[in-house]
Amino acid sequence: MALYDSVEEGVQGVIATYKDAKSDGKVSFSEVVTLTGEAISALVVVAESFKDLTGVDKKSVVLSAIGTFYDEVVAPIDIQKIPNFIEPILDKSIKQLLLAVSDGIIEAIVSLYNNNGWPGIGNSDESVA
Repeated sequence: MALYDSVEEGVQGVIATYKDAKSDGKVSFSEVVTLTGEAISALVVVAESFKDLTGVDKKSVVLSAIGTFYDEVVAPIDIQKIPNFIEPILDKSIKQLLLAVSDGIIEAIVSLYNNNGWPGIGNSDESVA
């Protein structure tokens, strides 16, 4: 599988998960977690394709992209039973927690892929983590 195909497959998987989650007009916490996990995995694979970056730089790029993903996809989702004037404060806290947790998730995904092979790009000597 070519790099482009691997990246495309990852992105399409995230889009499909998002569409499934939104199909009933609501998005549950568990659906957000699943969507975020798939997004992180797809972003790690994309970052791994940039051979001229160090592992630390790749992780930084992935964390930045996760922050943007949160701002663009997750934050706009209305949190029921939370007043709209409180939501931005809650969103900021959730985003910071997500970025902290994502750091560990990235490490786990990279370790898994390093041990079992990278989707579409083979094994790598210079991983994201």
